[in-house]
Amino acid sequence: MPKGIKYDFVVSKSHRKGQKYHHLILTDGSDFKTCREKVVYFFQHYQLVRYFNTNIAEEKSLSAANQAFRNTLDQAIRKNRTILRELISELQGEGIKTLTDLEQTPQGYRTNMLHVITHLLDGFFGIDSYFYNLVEDSHWVSEELRATIKTCPSRYWLIAIEADFE
Repeated sequence: MPKGIKYDFVVSKSHRKGQKYHHLILTDGSDFKTCREKVVYFFQHYQLVRYFNTNIAEEKSLSAANQAFRNTLDQAIRKNRTILRELISELQGEGIKTLTDLEQTPQGYRTNMLHVITHLLDGFFGIDSYFYNLVEDSHWVSEELRATIKTCPSRYWLIAIEADFE
């Protein structure tokens, strides 16, 4: 198997054990407790990722009313974009340059990278998702939601998560 940047654990589950995963989840609700409960419910019922431990880091979570919220949100989205760019670059380094190249790509490492790329683009949460917008089921934030957050910041929270497979 080709050595990946840091995404080779996508193919090999043994790499997941002992590794910590950090996520920022945007959600809405009447208060922190309600937002926290939505995120807990999401992780308890989401079928694609089943962590063994999922801890909410309240001290790292932010209300949209907090001055640091917008910058933290923008940094989190940039981190997702960086992950996406690195995966695309790695896939290109594996010889996938055009969509036509996909037709002859055997199942394995390259198709797993493509799968993760697709999940980032289509809004499915995965272990590679640093930021996830639970309100819109997306890895980004629409301009409409940004405007709504500005009108009622106390209803929106970035909930910090630390999770693992142990």
